[in-house]
Amino acid sequence: MFENLKIHVHFMGICGSGCASIALLAANAGYRVSGCDVSAESYYAGDLKKHGITLYTGHDKAHITDDVDVVAVSPALFDIAPDNPELLAAQEKGILMTWQEFMGRYLQKDKRVIGISGTHGKTTTTFLTAEVLIEAGLDPNVVGGSVYKEWGNGGRFGNSDLFLCEADEFNRNFHNYHPEIAVMNNVEMDHPECYNNFEEVLQSFTTFVTGGKTKTVILNGESEGAVEVLRRASQAENMKDVKAIVFSRRPAELPKEIGIRCETVLYHTERKDENGTGFTVTRNGEVHAFSMNLFGEYNVSNAVTAVLIAWECNVTDDIINKALNRFKGVGRRFDKVGTCEGVPVFDDYAHHPTEISSVLTMCRDYFPDKKLLAVFEPHQVSRLRLMLDEYVNALLIADSVIIAKTHLGREIHKNVKPITKEEWESASERIVNEEENEKICAIVRERIEKKEADIVVVIGAANSYKISRMLCE
Repeated sequence: MFENLKIHVHFMGICGSGCASIALLAANAGYRVSGCDVSAESYYAGDLKKHGITLYTGHDKAHITDDVDVVAVSPALFDIAPDNPELLAAQEKGILMTWQEFMGRYLQKDKRVIGISGTHGKTTTTFLTAEVLIEAGLDPNVVGGSVYKEWGNGGRFGNSDLFLCEADEFNRNFHNYHPEIAVMNNVEMDHPECYNNFEEVLQSFTTFVTGGKTKTVILNGESEGAVEVLRRASQAENMKDVKAIVFSRRPAELPKEIGIRCETVLYHTERKDENGTGFTVTRNGEVHAFSMNLFGEYNVSNAVTAVLIAWECNVTDDIINKALNRFKGVGRRFDKVGTCEGVPVFDDYAHHPTEISSVLTMCRDYFPDKKLLAVFEPHQVSRLRLMLDEYVNALLIADSVIIAKTHLGREIHKNVKPITKEEWESASERIVNEEENEKICAIVRERIEKKEADIVVVIGAANSYKISRMLCE
């Protein structure tokens, strides 16, 4: 830690959830930390200041003082503000990197890394696994992709050599990590703003899995993409002593070309009710029973991943069960916000067709007699254009759908045209497009009064949470 005090790292966009979590971990690890953001008054500001972190309001190249050794930023800044003088100053000095690169090069140095990758389920799996490892007394360092309510941020400083992290494929960020245990929850096409096609996605995941220190690969055998990545990765010279654990609900059909030893594990959902979910995991003919407070088949898959990681760390079933039953979920993952005119309102971060389908299908399973209204905030036009039919089919699992204003996000300065009202509404008579949040809330309330909605799910990865809260006010 004394050596770390010699390194001064400055975070641009420090009040964002990712940067804030990494900044706090760096401060706890003994680094000198400063940071700036457009507004230094945010959800995380108090925690940052409490740890002695200097916060600047706004961006200014004067922040890049002579004693700054590293400037760590969110990769989104390269799209949103590529000409920012502070960014350019750091680039000129040769000290600019993403916060993911800083985490991989500095915070994970000499650590045993567990990397949770996948198109869906990374955040829940990361925090669920964290609770199991903490319950087992393994005291891991943790970085997830959202705020975990139990901690008040997305990171946890631990005093062990274990480092558990969400490994995000966006911008190929996860290439900065070199895990001993590499997890693939699933692999699908996503992020067309940085991947031209699915082949590039497969190549990117293969690079992650073959990153140099891998000893174990854990993957969902029901994901064709994940199985294909395993097939490719198994051909690498440095993978010959690696083992793979493949989990699925039915025996997985694995390609003969997979050149490493594979262990197959089966799981089965035994119980689904208002108290949560019970499931079993069968390994080497032995059946292990678990239960949790979470709902949905996708969360069973996430929990099975946590179980398999725990077993690799020699954690017993009773400890795993205790942690699973204590875990209450992650913010904005089928999060009950309150009620609107007596009808429950849920908020969910889903923004990919598969995620939307999973959430709405789960609602159908657990609330079979309810009329389901979905409010969706579209996000990333390039993804919408690529998968519009898939989005429509997923959304129409609900009885009725309201489309909110598209959030452009990283594409705000690009020449992109959102899906039009005519395109959305011509897809189905059950879909309406309304861009003003107040009018959306009025439509929802009217449908509740007419007995056309018994449960409301607000879906989106950007500002949709504001709609769910407006509905409950």
